[in-house]
Amino acid sequence: MKKLAILALVLGSGIASADIMNIDDDQTLTVDCAKDKNVNLTGNKNKITLNGTCKSVNISGNENEVNGTTIQVKVSGNENTFTLEAVDSILVSGNDNKISYKATVTKTKKKTGVLNSGNGNKIGKVK
Repeated sequence: MKKLAILALVLGSGIASADIMNIDDDQTLTVDCAKDKNVNLTGNKNKITLNGTCKSVNISGNENEVNGTTIQVKVSGNENTFTLEAVDSILVSGNDNKISYKATVTKTKKKTGVLNSGNGNKIGKVK
């Protein structure tokens, strides 16, 4: 009976999305953001493609490449490259990262919020 109660609690909590957690190096991943809303990456030299709009992408590795759309980006690694169609919020504490974006995800939001406490990061809107 305990198993059934736990299952009902999980099913009743409204959790409809999963998370991607990658702790590896030199991987190529394509993420379906409709199923996997949160991407957590601890690894180096990975290539990540986001299909759809993810809720968050958290990177704590180095020399990763991320392409796609996400509401929020958090980067604590170094020399990562993000080429984003849209993003609402960027938080960077790593160094020498490159993050470019074209628009915000939320259309009523006029500009992407950026907090950059790292060194040598290049963060900006492109056409």
